[in-house]
Amino acid sequence: MEISRRFLAMAAVASTICLAPPAGAAVPVAFGSSWDGPSYGLQALVNALYGAGRINVATDYLGARPGDPDPWFWVDHEVSSLLVREVAGNASRNTVGWYEETYAPPIIDGVGDGVIFDGPSGEGAEAVVTFDRPMTRFGFWLDPNGALDAPNAPQPERFFTNRHYNDRGPDGSGALHAPWDGDVQALVFDISHIKGVPNTWLVCFEDLDSGPHPAPCCTGTDNDFNDVLFEVHAFGATPARPLSLADLKRRYR
Repeated sequence: MEISRRFLAMAAVASTICLAPPAGAAVPVAFGSSWDGPSYGLQALVNALYGAGRINVATDYLGARPGDPDPWFWVDHEVSSLLVREVAGNASRNTVGWYEETYAPPIIDGVGDGVIFDGPSGEGAEAVVTFDRPMTRFGFWLDPNGALDAPNAPQPERFFTNRHYNDRGPDGSGALHAPWDGDVQALVFDISHIKGVPNTWLVCFEDLDSGPHPAPCCTGTDNDFNDVLFEVHAFGATPARPLSLADLKRRYR
């Protein structure tokens, strides 16, 4: 796997990405009030990015409706590359990466996984992730507080978009609220219709262990899911001419 930041990358024609089976009951999320203040809450950030009324963060995430895929990960026959763009966030210490979904908790060791953004990258950072071979199943992980320990998440714990790989409750001591079989640490929204480009999503991570009940600052968690926000656009494996990152971005708009 190779990550190119603002350099040439191989791209490919977009293919339709399928959702991850199985579908199930709605997945509840224990939202809290952001410790960063209302103007930095997830709904305010999403409104600023896409316009008021386009996304309701409490009801439009994948998993909010019965029949949505749960657990969530990306599935396709031949994903060759990803264009990832960090669009907002209220933390500067987190590390974001990808992993290959194998139906078992990932071991993040540089084999079948990689780093996309480190903490200092920040809003506006972009990366192209090019896979050595077409990827069929993948997801994303967050290392809260970078290489340092985080509350209820000592190293080397990471949070995953597949909630079944996250522990249950504070520090894995047992769930205190629904869902009972794995904490939700990331919300994923399909924004293809908003961007006018298929296979495009917004991923919003909470960098505190979401297992406790949300509480006022600064004990436990606020569960505001505003700590790292990034857009993902997936390209298929049909070969195309080599494109620059600027060309990729034009195709993505």
